[in-house]
Amino acid sequence: MRSVSDCNSIIKAATASAYEAVGGVSAAANMLGVGSSSLTKYASTGDEWASSFIRFDLAVQLDRQSPHPFLLSAMSQLVSEEKPASLGKITASAILKLDGVLDDVVREVARAIEDDDHVDAAEKLAIRNRINAAKRFLAQLDAMLVGAG
Repeated sequence: MRSVSDCNSIIKAATASAYEAVGGVSAAANMLGVGSSSLTKYASTGDEWASSFIRFDLAVQLDRQSPHPFLLSAMSQLVSEEKPASLGKITASAILKLDGVLDDVVREVARAIEDDDHVDAAEKLAIRNRINAAKRFLAQLDAMLVGAG
């Protein structure tokens, strides 16, 4: 079971990542129609804002506008019974592990188009599964870099 502070860190990191994905806090504020100061506290890990989180409706809108559903992924990770594969600490071996996961995506796409330059439904599913695994690893790396990992 994760501690409350671990859950808070994961949500705060996902919020910060979502802001960056849409062009920063100012761009997110314009898009959501919310003040930058409010959005800043939702991603802040400082003690005074530890219990301030992005509203659900804003999180949904932010995830819809970003290239990856950072907040939805974070919430899914928090409610999931199975623990996702972890990078652990940022080390050379962790980065090599990430490299392998990213290579899996490339190999899956290459395998799909190798014979007929076409990606059928089963191949699309296999590729998307590899992409989703890579997204999880990249989100963990991103969370570590913003101080949540």
